[in-house]
Amino acid sequence: MAGNKGRGRAAYTFNIEAVGFSRGERLPDVVLKPPPLFPDTDYKPVPLKTGEGEDYMLALKQELRETVKRMPYFIETPEEKQDIDRYSKRYMKVYKEEWIPDWRRLPREMMPRKKFKKGPKPKR
Repeated sequence: MAGNKGRGRAAYTFNIEAVGFSRGERLPDVVLKPPPLFPDTDYKPVPLKTGEGEDYMLALKQELRETVKRMPYFIETPEEKQDIDRYSKRYMKVYKEEWIPDWRRLPREMMPRKKFKKGPKPKR
């Protein structure tokens, strides 16, 4: 026969000890208030280094980011069309440099070719 078919004493389908309770032990009390938003941290963050060297590295990093964003192969995420046109978006200037490759340094396979349309096949 297969199982109790709903009769008799209820059988546990999983091991209660694995959860952390034993049989007959009382369950923990219900918490009625939310946890604090920002719990106290035991470890304080290390203060940032300041000085001429760090300022120079920060300026270099920002310049590199701006240069990469201005390059023609930088893929921007498409902006979703908003219901309201923003004034700042309408008059924002976009500085994009046009990239003209030096084909002498690149392989011939990468150079774009003009595609010619083939005429109709001659009849025999």
